[in-house]
Amino acid sequence: MKQLLWAGILTVGLISVAMADVTLYAGQPAEEAGVTLRSWGSGTIEDSTETTFVGSRSIKVLTRGILSGGWIVFNTPRDLRADLNAPDKVIRFTLRFPGVSGAAAGGSGGLAGFGGGSRGGPSFGGEAGGPRGGPGFGGEAGGPQQPGGFGSPAAGGGQTTTPTLRELRLVFETSDGKRTETLLPLQNLRTDESGWQSVSLPLSVITELRDTNGQITKLGLFGDTTGVFYIGEIRTLSETGPLQGYMAIQNTFGSVFTSRSQSRLSIASGDELIFFGVAEGVSMPVEYRWSFGDDPSQVDGVGNVVRRRFPKRGTYTVHLTIADPYGNRPPATAKIEIQVN
Repeated sequence: MKQLLWAGILTVGLISVAMADVTLYAGQPAEEAGVTLRSWGSGTIEDSTETTFVGSRSIKVLTRGILSGGWIVFNTPRDLRADLNAPDKVIRFTLRFPGVSGAAAGGSGGLAGFGGGSRGGPSFGGEAGGPRGGPGFGGEAGGPQQPGGFGSPAAGGGQTTTPTLRELRLVFETSDGKRTETLLPLQNLRTDESGWQSVSLPLSVITELRDTNGQITKLGLFGDTTGVFYIGEIRTLSETGPLQGYMAIQNTFGSVFTSRSQSRLSIASGDELIFFGVAEGVSMPVEYRWSFGDDPSQVDGVGNVVRRRFPKRGTYTVHLTIADPYGNRPPATAKIEIQVN
């Protein structure tokens, strides 16, 4: 089958060079996609119509550990040679885990009643007219609440559960007979309104793959524990430019503020705040680093959700750094002043 290509443009100085993104799978029936699905160990892999991202199919994988899952065998090798040495090129997997609600649906399973987002991350209901996969705030504190609310039961949100898998073991086999393994982290994924999550990995960090001929003939997918997931799409694309993001803050009354709309927040002495890091425009896992002092380089907390109690009066500056763990993209930063009365 003819390989699907999505055209992109890479600009270097005054010279524009055409770079082709490669689609490895895009929701077709296996025969039409030019692939054969082979179960491995006690796992299974099969065509599915239960849920779709694009096209009319997805690939359903049952994994029972790092040695049980399935193989996608490409009848015609997928050529990644042009992408392997480009620092901006990633391979992106669009996945869905049973039981994970979409962002627009809200959900009551998240931290402090937020839910709706992946792994307890903030989705805050659904923002009317918001972009696909966006954070979907249900209105700033003190402002009108949009449909979907903050994912509370009163707002009609459904229950959200956390995927059991923490990472995928990926095995690439190339036409020169070489195998390359890597791990794909599944933490802090953003869920769109349909429940699909996109996660990417820079091809440049899969160093052993660069020692192959880049012609992918087989792709193995295995989880770190027992679990089920669906694959909606696998493709390469460019992710360039600095990261973008902000922080959201929930106070003791359940009101939500963001660093995009406010520079200072006043609270009472002894109040505890919940801080959420939100990365935008990126599908790869990122690192969230928090500083609660004057020096933003001092790391006082990590993770996309942290709690902090402020027992003494004064003014505190909270800094958030959203960093690329592979060092390919400049970080995003955000800050807000906390006035403790």
